[in-house]
Amino acid sequence: MQLLRTLAVALTGTLAVSAGKPNPNPKPLPLKWGVLAFPRYVGLDIYGPLELLNVVAFNTPGMTLSIVAETMDPVPAHISNSAGALTWVKPTYTIDQDPEFDVLLIPGGPGSRVAYNNTRIIDYVKRTYPKLKYITSTCTGAQILAKAGILKGKKATTAKFAWAEMVASGPGVNWQPCARWVVDGNIWTSSGVAAGIDMAHAFVTEVFKNETLADKAANILEVEIHKDPHWDPFCKVGLSVIVLDSD
Repeated sequence: MQLLRTLAVALTGTLAVSAGKPNPNPKPLPLKWGVLAFPRYVGLDIYGPLELLNVVAFNTPGMTLSIVAETMDPVPAHISNSAGALTWVKPTYTIDQDPEFDVLLIPGGPGSRVAYNNTRIIDYVKRTYPKLKYITSTCTGAQILAKAGILKGKKATTAKFAWAEMVASGPGVNWQPCARWVVDGNIWTSSGVAAGIDMAHAFVTEVFKNETLADKAANILEVEIHKDPHWDPFCKVGLSVIVLDSD
């Protein structure tokens, strides 16, 4: 019996090795991740993807997660009370330092409307994009990509409950009203807030080619992942609210 178990283990290992020949010139993984923070971002736009990516980073040697902002001062999220913001992120770099990233994530929130008109932030995104392997956005962060000219002629999505505003702020973009996330070349955009977690899972699955690790991260977070980019019940809900409000 012990011999059979030993042979089974050995055979399993042999099958695993022979199942697919390794690529002699594998494409380097995008290990250096940056998140652009600005005042009044939506917390889950940043923290959701980062929580999943943190598990991935723990299991991926050399992977780093950083925050970049205008200054080194802590950046407040949009939730606040009479005493001020309740949560903050501490920057790792300033935009003037032009840190080297493989991927840049841009969140949304009320602050994205201000960032949209912030020349320093838009200029940073413009000059950084050509040096990136990928650029991503969650929620209304897509309007910053649009303002920087990155989405011109590209497919993209954004928050449904701010759809009309976002579409108006990004003319020339092929906006996709019903999508959990959209990929066009090296540009990944997700729908509202929590959709960023699904996008991060899909990114690890497709770009890292490691769905097992992506699923492990989701299981640790105890979050149910929607793996179909076309799954979007909120497009009907959100867009119907927009129509009703315009009547």
